[in-house]
Amino acid sequence: MQVKPPSHTFARCIPAVRGPRPCTIAKCVKFERHVCRARLQADNEQNEEERIATARAEVTKRIKSLGAAGRIRDAISALAGLANLGIQPDTPAATALVQACLRDMNLAQSIFDEMFGEFLTPDEVSFAVLLRGYGLLNPPDWPRIDATLTTMRAKYGIEPTAVSFNVLLEICCRTSDIERGQDIIDRMAADGVEPDEFTEEVVARRRVLRSYLRKTFL
Repeated sequence: MQVKPPSHTFARCIPAVRGPRPCTIAKCVKFERHVCRARLQADNEQNEEERIATARAEVTKRIKSLGAAGRIRDAISALAGLANLGIQPDTPAATALVQACLRDMNLAQSIFDEMFGEFLTPDEVSFAVLLRGYGLLNPPDWPRIDATLTTMRAKYGIEPTAVSFNVLLEICCRTSDIERGQDIIDRMAADGVEPDEFTEEVVARRRVLRSYLRKTFL
C-alpha cells in the first residue's frame, strides 16, 4: 500500500516557519542600519571634538611662543585664526594671549576684559597672569593687584588658592618687600589656604619670609 506524505502537516507548518522570517530579517536590517548610523554619528562627533581640541592646543602653544618672542601682533592674529576655522577660543588660549601682552598692561587688561566679557569664563590661572603682569611693573601696581583680586572674588566667585598667593609672594621676594610678604602669608593663614611646594620655592630666596612661612604654618 502506498503511503501518502502528510502534506497537510507541512502546509500548516510552513506558514508558521516561513511567515515571520521576512519581517524579522527586515527588523534586524533596520536595527543594524540604525546602529551603524549612531556609531557613525558618534565617530564624527568624536572626530570633530578631537579636531577642535587639537586646534585650540596648537594655537595656545603658538601664542605662548609668539608672546615669549615679543611678537604680540602675531599672537593676536594666531588667536583670530581660530575663528577662521570656525572654532571659538577657550580659556587657556585667551589666557595665553593675555600673558603674551604683559609688556603692555593696558593692552593685556583690555584683551582680558574683551575675551572674558561675554564669551569665556576666566579661571584662577587667568587672574594669576594679570597679577603677575601688574607685579612686573616698576614699582608693582598694588592697587590694581588688589582690584584684580576683588574682581576675581566678587564677579566670578573664585577664591584665591596657593596659585594666586604664590604670585603675590613672588612679587614681594623680587622687590624685597618683606613686610607686605608677611601680610600676604598672614592672609593665606586667615583664609585657610595651605602653601604648596611652589610656595616654598618662591620664598626660598628670602630667608625672613621662608622662616615666617614655616612658623605660620607649623
